[in-house]
Amino acid sequence: MTDTNITHLSPDKLHTAELVYESEIRFGPAFYSLSIDHRLLNNRIFGNCLCWSFDSKYLATQEWLTTDYSEGPITRVLLIDIDRNRFVPLKNLHKGFVNGFTFENNLFVYTRDAGGMVQEVEVNISDINTWEQLF
Repeated sequence: MTDTNITHLSPDKLHTAELVYESEIRFGPAFYSLSIDHRLLNNRIFGNCLCWSFDSKYLATQEWLTTDYSEGPITRVLLIDIDRNRFVPLKNLHKGFVNGFTFENNLFVYTRDAGGMVQEVEVNISDINTWEQLF
């Protein structure tokens, strides 16, 4: 692994998401902090899986809930609504990773991969009613 930051420019080129290298888990991948438009999301860590919606309204990230080798990985999607400055965490996945993020109109699609069991999940963004303030 390399100890470099990863920058993702939104499709409309108005927003920047930067994964700032923190460290690596034992025998595993690197983890990062996340800065959106130069504002750091405090007290959270992320993998390098990140995806913008085509309209630059949403950002999906792979949030890690632990770096403890014996407990993890425990991950989840953190879906961020850039326009409304809010976020929603999706369902936690124990002993696995969320990835394969795509946006299809008003659907967010991702995979949950735990021990070789892969499940595709579709989330209708309009149905989400548990948003929290981001900054």
